[in-house]
Amino acid sequence: MLLFRVLKIEPNRQLYLAVLVGAILPDLIDKPIVEIVLANSVSNGRLFAHTLLFVFILLFIGRYLYTRKGEIRGFILSGAAFMHLGEDQMWLMPETLFYPAFGFAFPQGIVEAHWWDYFLAAFFRTYSLSPEATYAFVSEWIGISILVLFIFQWRSTQRRRL
Repeated sequence: MLLFRVLKIEPNRQLYLAVLVGAILPDLIDKPIVEIVLANSVSNGRLFAHTLLFVFILLFIGRYLYTRKGEIRGFILSGAAFMHLGEDQMWLMPETLFYPAFGFAFPQGIVEAHWWDYFLAAFFRTYSLSPEATYAFVSEWIGISILVLFIFQWRSTQRRRL
């Protein structure tokens, strides 16, 4: 919302949807593929959609949409996907972040017996009170707070229209 005001962009639902989809797009793509389809080979939860290459592809798609139709949703989507990489602290996994600069193999994760074991373990690791999980826990609450602010902003604009 602040970014929209700084860039003098009139916010609308489609832009908020692009932010929402872009913010979770890397996980929507990688988690099912890695933890269900490739669980016995890679199983680290982060593949192609957690790379800068993926963000650049989204950026080029955004540029194409902007030059052809004047749409900025592609730029918003790629920016939100890039912010997701920061949220996931991908700089700690340079082999994945800078793929394929360090080769074509992705780092091996912990192979679970079943794909649901991975998701349950990730949930409990995220919401435990260990020092390692504090960053993720605080980040989740910040994200929830931002969503609540978006909802309040949307409701206030709806009331003004009535």
